[in-house]
Amino acid sequence: MILVKGKITINTQVHVPSGSFVLFAASDNIDVAATVGETTPTVCNITTGTGCDLEGYYSTDKSFTLLSKDPTGGGANCGTPDPDLQLNAAGSIVVHANTGGVGGFSYTERDMCNFDSQCPVFSITERPDFVLNAPGFLLFPRRLWQEVAP
Repeated sequence: MILVKGKITINTQVHVPSGSFVLFAASDNIDVAATVGETTPTVCNITTGTGCDLEGYYSTDKSFTLLSKDPTGGGANCGTPDPDLQLNAAGSIVVHANTGGVGGFSYTERDMCNFDSQCPVFSITERPDFVLNAPGFLLFPRRLWQEVAP
């Protein structure tokens, strides 16, 4: 578990082996650099680990943003030989976790140009093993309830 009072910027892929767990939590935004992702349409395969760029649980009190390679921040980098990348996540992303401010999930700055009609710029896949490997204090208490006739 990585708890940050402030902002997290992710500049590289994050891979979590099967049987492990990771949580990144920030009191500010979580930004994913424009250099993180796939250059061609890819599907995240959690069995082999291929095509997955970010794995784990991500929680932010504000916003989770996929940054663009476009230096103006306008999200259209199509006139260059370096369009934006597709980001494939495996796990869970929670935004606006503190419910006291503003926040959201933003991927609109990224543009895959010619690949826009073939795939989404962002995809997320479940990782059920994270639930099984999460620390107990993160889980809801399990209760068994049964009515017994007198």
